[in-house]
Amino acid sequence: MAKRQKPKVHKPTSYELLCQRVQRAINAPRAQREGTVTISREADENEADWHRMLEELETIEEVTLVPLDDGCMRLRWSPQE
Repeated sequence: MAKRQKPKVHKPTSYELLCQRVQRAINAPRAQREGTVTISREADENEADWHRMLEELETIEEVTLVPLDDGCMRLRWSPQE
């Protein structure tokens, strides 16, 4: 009798987890209403992942990144009406 193989579960990478966290912040009702959100790298998040994500965000024409003095980053965009 053939053994059934367990389906492989995709474990998200540290980069994917970071992007998911930032996406949740961007999609928050207040952020969507105001067209802005402030994000920061958490202590347990990889610095290379953080810089990669920021570089990718910089390529989006509708998004402006504003570095803040405390190391945070403010994202701005035109809210959807």
